[in-house]
Parts: sequence; structure tokens; C-alpha cells
Amino acid sequence: MSAREYARRFSSLLEYVPHVAGRERAKRTKFLEGLNEELYSLVLSSKPKSYAEAVDSTIDIEEGLRNRRSRRPQVAQSSRPVVQGAQPSQSSHPSPQQQLAQ
Repeated sequence: MSAREYARRFSSLLEYVPHVAGRERAKRTKFLEGLNEELYSLVLSSKPKSYAEAVDSTIDIEEGLRNRRSRRPQVAQSSRPVVQGAQPSQSSHPSPQQQLAQ
């Protein structure tokens, strides 16, 4: 479930818990506790002061993570130069087979 979907669902369920819905801090805390560990840590580090800030931060951070992950494989593939005909590096110590051949 995306952060946006989670926020929508969380908001719709608030009517069933008026003791949470009426208290901004409790609402923010319950929302944050429902996030996965990675998002929870990142959103918490942004120090949202309200439920609305927590929702906005969560959506922004999730989108940033998604964008970063979608670019990562392309960067990893293009950042490694390919050298045609390159041989693996040789150790300074000859292998037992190399010693016997000498």
C-alpha cells in the first residue's frame, strides 16, 4: 500500500476512534506507528509537528525513495566501465600450478 493510500485509509478509520481523532498528537503518533520501519525513521527525523505534516512528509519521502530506487539500477550499470579484452589482475604470488610450470 502506498503512503497516499495509507493516509486515505487512516483518515477514513479515524471516525471509529474519536479519542484519537480529536487529539492532534495522538493522531500523528498513531499514523507514524503504522508506517514501515524505513519510512517511520525517515519521517520521524523530519520532526512533523502535526498529523498533516506527518502525512505530507511521508508521501514526499516515499516518492523520493521510489525515484531514487528507480534510478539506481541505471546508475550502477552505467558507472562501471567495460574494457574489452581486459584480463583479471594477477596476484604477486604465483599459484602452485604456476610455480610447478617454472
